[in-house]
Amino acid sequence: MENKYLSYLPGIGLFIIALVVTFVTYKDYGMTWDELDQRQTGLLSFKYATSGDPELYSYAYRWYGAGFELPLYCFEKWFHLTDYRDIFFMRHLVTHLLFLVSALAVYVLSLKLSKNVIVASVCFIMMLFAPRIYAHSFFNTKDIPFLALFIITLAFSKIAFDKNKPAWYAVLGILAGYTTSIRVMGIMLVGLLLGLLLIDWLKESDKEAKKKSLISLGLYVICFAVTLIGAWPFLWRAPVANFLESYSVMSHYKWDGSVLIRGIYEHTTELPWDYFPTWFVITTPILWTALGVTGFALIIRDFVKRAKVYFTNSPERHNMLTLLCFFIPIFAVVKLNAVIYDDWRHLYFVYPPFVILAGYTISQIINGKFKWVVVSVCALQLGIVAFFMVKNHPFQEVYFNELTSHEDQYLRENYELDYWGASFKQGLEFLAKKQPTDTIRLACNYDDPVRHNTKILPIKDRERFVFTDFQHADYFITNFRGHKEDYPSKDVAYEISVLNSCIMRIYNLKPKPAAGK
Repeated sequence: MENKYLSYLPGIGLFIIALVVTFVTYKDYGMTWDELDQRQTGLLSFKYATSGDPELYSYAYRWYGAGFELPLYCFEKWFHLTDYRDIFFMRHLVTHLLFLVSALAVYVLSLKLSKNVIVASVCFIMMLFAPRIYAHSFFNTKDIPFLALFIITLAFSKIAFDKNKPAWYAVLGILAGYTTSIRVMGIMLVGLLLGLLLIDWLKESDKEAKKKSLISLGLYVICFAVTLIGAWPFLWRAPVANFLESYSVMSHYKWDGSVLIRGIYEHTTELPWDYFPTWFVITTPILWTALGVTGFALIIRDFVKRAKVYFTNSPERHNMLTLLCFFIPIFAVVKLNAVIYDDWRHLYFVYPPFVILAGYTISQIINGKFKWVVVSVCALQLGIVAFFMVKNHPFQEVYFNELTSHEDQYLRENYELDYWGASFKQGLEFLAKKQPTDTIRLACNYDDPVRHNTKILPIKDRERFVFTDFQHADYFITNFRGHKEDYPSKDVAYEISVLNSCIMRIYNLKPKPAAGK
């Protein structure tokens, strides 16, 4: 018993280190394009839940799950936060803390499957040292909370099936329901777990055991449904109809826009089939990808050799469940030509299962003669990624691995970079410091993300920014979204570059004083 608990200490230690880093750095991240809309989902859900205000049902984004946004808005009320700066710093902190908990869940699941502390520790590290996802874990309340609850539910399912008691399956149902209340894609995991419960019920021959299995199944379904509806006020009027409507809208969401990939602007409804695979491969550290793909292949090979064991309540079956959680969403997106955009953030939730697959690869060779080779190579990859993350803090969302060219402006000319505009925070801070008094007149190619970032500045600074046109502006600020080319002006006041590509630039539009004046 003592050794069992000791094996969790490395994971807890890694969590504490990450926690310390969090409290030092969480205010460095800017606001992004969608954050005000996300908060509005929580606000309107709160108003409907507490006063019956029907505005939620006419809201343009009513189909987005409120499972995470509603608690975030409740935190605002409980802590009496009224200023946008305090509100969004709180949101960034809470979102990232949930992500850290999900990394700990990956550690626990990997430990239970591999029985190896080193494997579990590497998996925890792989979660945090995925640069894009790490940055998003502060400002992305759409995709990161779903990622977190998805893997937390998956990890807890291993515990529930090991315990094999109705109460544990009831908790599993609660987690599955809450996960789905954040994003409707959670229904996939719900269905997979339900399938395993049905298999276990059908396989039971003993009458009492079969009854117990049926009770477990029923509690899982009931707790799932109650939690899903309870956590998502949009479902309250018509649970089934509104859920089906949300599923239909979100699975074929239409955004009339274009995204940059391989130097070409592709329409969001006509993306090439390899859009996700391309983004995944070039934005995930190379070793992590190699380990995950190898784990995928090893589990398939083992399934072909010993298929029978995969239909029992065993670690092998949970490995297959993890594989399916990675593969099915990707297959569905490619096969159905579902709309994804802004790199692969809509599928970030498949990354933790992928990490578990990578852990499976390591577990197969960690006890052999190549143990220290594996550890050394992982340490080298960790060092390379850590160097990038520290050097380019807090712009880790613009990570590309060595499979893409890092030549001057290559990435800006070929791929989306800081598409959500988080780097505008640093640009505005520069202008506020450069011109500490008076009004700062600003022009931009997209108003929303720049305006949003003024809200996270100190009040004395944010009130000095006035948005206007080129003719009357002092500065022009851009993140090159939808316009990968340089702008005509050569008078650059400030810029931020990552991997030799500019992700945000400010041009000086003020006329220069005449010579001698």
